[in-house]
Amino acid sequence: MMDLYRLNLNLLVALDVLLTEQSVTKAAKKLFMTQAAMSNNLQQLREVFKDELLMREKNRMVPTSYATSLQPRLHEILEELRSVVLVGQSFLPQVSRRTFKIMMTDYMSALILPKLIQTLEAKAPEIKIVALPVDYHMQDPASSLSDCDLAVCKGQYADAHLKKKLLFKDRAVSIINAKHPLAKKASISLDEYLAYPHIAICLNNPEIPTLVEEALSKLNRTRRIQIGIPFVGVIFQMIQASHELIGTVPEQVAKLYQAQYSFAIKPLPIPMDEMDFNLIWHPRHDNDAGHCWLREELMRCVSE
Repeated sequence: MMDLYRLNLNLLVALDVLLTEQSVTKAAKKLFMTQAAMSNNLQQLREVFKDELLMREKNRMVPTSYATSLQPRLHEILEELRSVVLVGQSFLPQVSRRTFKIMMTDYMSALILPKLIQTLEAKAPEIKIVALPVDYHMQDPASSLSDCDLAVCKGQYADAHLKKKLLFKDRAVSIINAKHPLAKKASISLDEYLAYPHIAICLNNPEIPTLVEEALSKLNRTRRIQIGIPFVGVIFQMIQASHELIGTVPEQVAKLYQAQYSFAIKPLPIPMDEMDFNLIWHPRHDNDAGHCWLREELMRCVSE
C-alpha cells in the first residue's frame, strides 16, 4: 500500500479535471498550466493507480473502466476536502458555539465584559467566554497562554514571542473617601500622599514591585501600605469604609466605580507614564477566523 504522504494532492485535482474534460489540453488550460506539465501529471497518475486512466481513441481521450468508476468518488472526496479548508478559513459568529478563554484582571473584566456581552447577545448568542485570572509572576508567558485564547494585561507583561495589540492607554489616579482630610483639595502633594496609609494592588510575588513603587523608588521615597490585595474591586469598598486610606488605581476603573461608591478622584502626585493595556495572543491564533473576529470585537468594545 502506497504511503499517502508521498502523494501530491495536486495530482488528484489534476485527475479530477482530466476525467471531466477528457482532454489533456483542456485540463491544462483549466488549471492554468502547460500541456507538457499536464501530460507529466497524467503519467504520474498512471503510475500511482496502475491504470491508463485515459486512453486515446481516434481523435479523443476516453476514460478506462477503472477511471469511470473512480471519478464520482474522487470528485466527492475533493469537494469534502475543499469544504473542510473553507470552513477552517471562515467563521459565522451567529451560529458558532465556540468557547473562548480570556486571561484578564478583575478590573479589566469589569471594563470589558459588560460591553462584550452586548456584542455576543446581538451577534453571537451561542459563543461562550471564560475569564481566567492573570498570572503576573508567571515564569513563561507563552506557556501560560497554551490553554488560553487571549490575555488582556499591561504591556510590561507581554512576552517577545507573543503577538500584541494596544487596546487603550490609561493613567493612575488616587482615590480617597469623600470625608478624607484631603478630599476637598483640588490636588494633593507628594508629601500629603505619603503621609497617609495606603491600600495597594500587590502581586503574589514580592520580588515584582508595583508601578507605584517603581516610580517612588526613583524619587527615593516609599509609601506605607497598610493593606495589600491582588485585585482591584474591593479597593473601592475599603476606601468607602475608611477616612484615612488612599488607593491608587487606573483612572478608567475609578470612573467605572464612581457611581457605585462614594469617593473622590485626585491626580497622582508622582510622575508616571501612561499604562498600555494590550490584547495578547499566541501566534498560532493569527489566522484563526473566529479568533480574529473576537479580537476585532474586543477592540471595538474598548473604542466605544
